[in-house]
Amino acid sequence: MKTKLFSFLIFLFSALTVFAQDAAFRVTDVHGMVTYQETKLSSPQRVWPGGKLPVYGWVNVPEGAAINLLDNSTMHRLKDKGSYDLEKFYNTRREQSLSFTNRFWNYVNNGLRSADTERDLEKYHQNFMAVSGGVKGYGPGDQGLVLLAPLPGKIGIERVEFRWERQAHPGVYTFTLIDAASGKTVYHAEVADSVLSVNLVQLGLEKQQTYRWSIAAIGSDPTKKAELDFVFTDPADEDIQRNLDNLKDYHLADEKEKQWMKATILEMEGYQYEAQRTFEQLLFDFPDDGHIRHLYALFLTRQNDVKRGQSIWLD
Repeated sequence: MKTKLFSFLIFLFSALTVFAQDAAFRVTDVHGMVTYQETKLSSPQRVWPGGKLPVYGWVNVPEGAAINLLDNSTMHRLKDKGSYDLEKFYNTRREQSLSFTNRFWNYVNNGLRSADTERDLEKYHQNFMAVSGGVKGYGPGDQGLVLLAPLPGKIGIERVEFRWERQAHPGVYTFTLIDAASGKTVYHAEVADSVLSVNLVQLGLEKQQTYRWSIAAIGSDPTKKAELDFVFTDPADEDIQRNLDNLKDYHLADEKEKQWMKATILEMEGYQYEAQRTFEQLLFDFPDDGHIRHLYALFLTRQNDVKRGQSIWLD
């Protein structure tokens, strides 16, 4: 895991030179009728979450409105009424510190500055997999089977929903959970749905052990299946909260921001299942928020699921 994280950090920092050629503010949140003007004589254009603004021009914040702009490793929170000159905010320094705060914002920014449309996700995915190796998620198999959750990584909660889909015709499936090291079957069931809720503690799973779950369609060749591994581990709560407490911007954030920050740190620490659940809840609560959709689409792309990422992306 440390090797993967180190490789990913190299991937992040190598992208900084590209970022210098594509300088922009990322709009992470907007409240009220905030507008942008390229010049004082230009017609004001409304700004939305998930958008991108040049590092010049003016942002107009009326009374009671607010906007959050992400610039490299700095979050600008404009809450007071006024017309703001963006050139005064742009952070031209490229500090490559390995502090947790800088690593966090580089993690967030890497995908955002690499993809402006859903079509860019394919290239981002190729670069990510080539440099870092990626997280080998997204369990495609024969018979049109696709494993959706949990993705490879650590799972630190007891009850888990295993989810999959079949792109051809739905049917009855064989679910199998085995100890990856010994090959011993831990749990086996026939399921007439595409979701199965299981309490991992009640199954007697051991901490820090790797397990493999697989799905096969009944009536098809049993050797043609989709499978993925995960590690059952201790809960993430304590470590994740400590990292959040070390992130200055977390204490200034509203509840929506706190949730996507938490999802990002969960992914950084390898808890892909919990990160995915947090993103899915955010998408349910804020379906039209472009920033949330972009973050989740990039998350799925890093899990090797580009198609679902493209379907979620909102231009």
